[in-house]
Amino acid sequence: MFGKITRIVNWESINLMSSINNSMRWYKTLASVVEKNFNSVAMAELLKGLEHLIHGSSGLITIFPAYQSPQTTHHRLLANEDPISQVELYDSGAYLLDPFYRIAFDKKAEGAFTIKDVSPEDFEASEYYNLFYKKLGLSDEICILFQFDDSSIISISLVRHIDEEPFSKNNIEQLNTVYPLIKSILTEWRKYLTQPEAPNLEYQLDNALVKFGSSVLTPREGVILHLILHGYSIKTIAEKLENSLETIKHHRKKIYIKLDVSSQSELFYLFIASLKAMPEGAIGDPLTFLD
Repeated sequence: MFGKITRIVNWESINLMSSINNSMRWYKTLASVVEKNFNSVAMAELLKGLEHLIHGSSGLITIFPAYQSPQTTHHRLLANEDPISQVELYDSGAYLLDPFYRIAFDKKAEGAFTIKDVSPEDFEASEYYNLFYKKLGLSDEICILFQFDDSSIISISLVRHIDEEPFSKNNIEQLNTVYPLIKSILTEWRKYLTQPEAPNLEYQLDNALVKFGSSVLTPREGVILHLILHGYSIKTIAEKLENSLETIKHHRKKIYIKLDVSSQSELFYLFIASLKAMPEGAIGDPLTFLD
């Protein structure tokens, strides 16, 4: 009996010491951010501090300026993580299919969210999940979303890998507790950032997502195409559109034939390639700009 009580006391003591150490490390992070006057180096310190606060294993800071394409300004990646896959592909257009970006842009969401909070039920079957989670060995992601008065967005992404436990509700609560402080820090940091002289994309990429395939597909096929790209399964699409499973499968087959693809993976890369082919300021279906 006394042995059991001793083990419980010891475990609680370990947890308490860990919590104290995390708090001390977090306060040192804040001191460093202030000492470095909220510059870019300070933001790298902030990202590292947030990782330690909730025991994340790597992270990213991405800016979404109003009317501009995004820029990942800071990343702390593990040795086996590829910046080209995780950063360049994301910034070049894959972000349009990111559930975190969608709730930030479409719903003006703020705060800390896990990927399960924001993704479709069948998200793990999507090519986006395959590229940015499965291939990179991620088990979970928390994204902290910040909205600013000029319509720009900043996201701070923190991840855990496949051999680690998913984030807990307590981790979300920790981040939401420090959220106002982090936003104040980001507000100071933004004063250092060079603002674009004038909007040059005019939501071009978001409009391209809406119009992708419109030059060759029927409106109904276009709706189904967009749901597929966003990670919805054929079963879920059938339920959402109140169609039979066979009807949606028939539409998918026709979509693949018209776009000359044979899989969701090929569809994803066709979408990215068509975005890259669009001249700045162009409108219409991005497919029409492919050679």
